[in-house]
Amino acid sequence: MPNKCNYEKAFSINVRRLRKKLGKTQKALADAIGYSEKTVSKWETEGSIPSIEALFRVANIFHVSIVELFRCDEGIYYLGIDGGGTKTEFALSDFEGKIVCRLFMDGCNPNTVGIERTKCIIEDGIIQVCKDVPFSSVAVYAGIAGCASGNYADEVKSMLEKMSFAACDVGSDNNNIVAAGLGDNEGITVILGTGICSYVVKRNEIKRIAGWGYLFDNGGSAFHIGRDALNAYFSAYDGSGEETSLVQRIKETFSYSNADFLEYLYNGGNKVVSSYAMCVFEEAEKGDRVAVNILKKNIDEITRLLRTSLSHFSTYNEKIPVILGGGLTNQALLLPYLTTALGEDTKRCNIQILSVPPVQGALELAKSLWRKKKQ
Repeated sequence: MPNKCNYEKAFSINVRRLRKKLGKTQKALADAIGYSEKTVSKWETEGSIPSIEALFRVANIFHVSIVELFRCDEGIYYLGIDGGGTKTEFALSDFEGKIVCRLFMDGCNPNTVGIERTKCIIEDGIIQVCKDVPFSSVAVYAGIAGCASGNYADEVKSMLEKMSFAACDVGSDNNNIVAAGLGDNEGITVILGTGICSYVVKRNEIKRIAGWGYLFDNGGSAFHIGRDALNAYFSAYDGSGEETSLVQRIKETFSYSNADFLEYLYNGGNKVVSSYAMCVFEEAEKGDRVAVNILKKNIDEITRLLRTSLSHFSTYNEKIPVILGGGLTNQALLLPYLTTALGEDTKRCNIQILSVPPVQGALELAKSLWRKKKQ
């Protein structure tokens, strides 16, 4: 349940905040409502709560409701949502940052599942994770893959606004990684999950490189690696490719005909195809030449995007922070292959795997959203 509010403290914080927002001194506020400066000072130091008559006067001066005068952060919760192509993570924290509920659901990229399904997944997840907390006490930020294109972000935000949250906003899942990995610093973020995308964060501006979706990106994502693995399997089956341990590994994942296997893959879509990327990493680690070649080919695409991103920092003398996020970063071979492919360019950057889940960035953005509203 929501934390009990200290109304005296909440009132003092809000009066002080609203007074400063209007640019008034304590004396100016006191004169405007017909009270002494000493009384206003007492209100702002948690000394007392004024009479009903004084409360109405204060509310009228600030053009807010009396309820707003007693709104307290002690009762506010923050909800971060990180939606990708494979999974959607929800994290609810109290005002001190303690996670009180966490939930995983299916991927909600609207380019993959459709905007209506996206909204259903997000709404269902919110209802489950906020079951004991009123929406009016929650500030929410949803970073969703695919929401940087079209009017998807507007549609999701409209849905959230109808749920009457204390504050809400919607953006790309990359915003979660920027907030979690770079904070307010400049640098580069690279999402390596079901899809792939690189972002240059410079002078408070963000430039996207790739991330146009599986139909148009050239490789480097779990989907592309999984697709190449499946291509190797079917090529070995029809005789145009060789049969290696990677092919045998894929054979072990199903026990039906190739026709049924194809139907399963097409019905499963990006999520199922992406799952076969794990086979490539594991077989490459054992030395399978087909798996190694698939991995190198896709790492080369990641390298190309990273070098393009680095070109935007040509005048920098210091190492450029590069934050890698997404499911592929859990694979041990990723970083060694990437640094080898980058060669001398590794000296220009400081590559790090995101050390916290991207949903943590969404939580930070929810907190920032609430702070801005309170100013």
